Amino acid sequence: MAIEGPLEELGIQDVLQLLELARKTGVLTVRSDRLDDEAIVHFEKGTVIFAARRKSTRRLGQLLIRAGKLTEGELQRGLEIQRQTPDRRLAEILLEMGSVSDRDIEHFLRFQMEETIYEVMAWDQGYFRFEERHTGDYRVLARIRVESLLMEGARRVDEWTQLESKVPSADAIPALSSSVGESPLGAPLELRPEEWEVVAEIDGERDVRQISAALGRSTFDVAKMIFGLVGLGVVQIQERRSRMPEREFHAAIREVEQLLGAGEADEAARRAAELESAQPERAELALLSGRALQAQGRMRAAAEAYARAAGLDPQSADAQYRLGFAAVRTGELGRAADAWRKFLRLSDGGPRRKVVAHALAAVDTLDQLLGQEA
Repeated sequence: MAIEGPLEELGIQDVLQLLELARKTGVLTVRSDRLDDEAIVHFEKGTVIFAARRKSTRRLGQLLIRAGKLTEGELQRGLEIQRQTPDRRLAEILLEMGSVSDRDIEHFLRFQMEETIYEVMAWDQGYFRFEERHTGDYRVLARIRVESLLMEGARRVDEWTQLESKVPSADAIPALSSSVGESPLGAPLELRPEEWEVVAEIDGERDVRQISAALGRSTFDVAKMIFGLVGLGVVQIQERRSRMPEREFHAAIREVEQLLGAGEADEAARRAAELESAQPERAELALLSGRALQAQGRMRAAAEAYARAAGLDPQSADAQYRLGFAAVRTGELGRAADAWRKFLRLSDGGPRRKVVAHALAAVDTLDQLLGQEA
């Protein structure tokens, strides 16, 4: 029998505590329509053994690479094995390869799981559903007690009330002030190494959550450092552009899709540009702009739009696929080949793989012929 209901009636903290006390084994799904996001949490006898968000940018492989525990080549080999055996988890594959230690995997999986739970704890609107069932034959690599998650979550909520005066939320966008590099008295600024890392990632476009993901650090810890940097006058918090409600946002995308289907490329490009300008951090809008620009025949501009999408979402196979074909049409064979190789690493199958494999071989052959001719 499933346990389900709206988060407005039973908060996620209460749901977690209930599952722990009842020593439940199964899968909890939490959905937020407002954020267009979903989280999945696996339990074994009341203990959390897996947690992930659909739109999370905290990927295990990148965390390990940033920490110096894994190379890019090892990650790509692991992902290739996973594409061939999609029922296996990347963590298990990396362990079998001998690329990382059990201790490192447990540490980073725990971090990934904890941050997922803390982020979901902030969802006050949405829907949850718990199904009591076997969670699969996966090897359990990390376990977290709900009690410890709730205690740390409560501590963060209390401390956030102190941060809010300068860092309103994880959605706040920090920007460097003109005084970076100097203290208010004109002397060289002295910061801890981890604070300099945060300063180096601040670009005036990404919010606190995105910066913490890039650094492989806790959102809460990065927010505390930014709080201190604001106090020093090194950083200032910008007003976030007003965001369109998710329902309206998806309706606007559908309208652009309909315009493209009707052959109204100019109007589609205008509407797509407006959407992307309002929310430049969303990869799907850069993709949409690219498609509209391509429909107008503006292939070079379309290629740049696809490149923006790939930069915003490095795991987007679709962005690399489209970038490859746009680059070929502008004569950028090297760029096309690079995009298609990334597509083949990211793609999990389908007819596009065969098309890209043939296209890549043709581009490589043409590139060799052009080199001989030169």
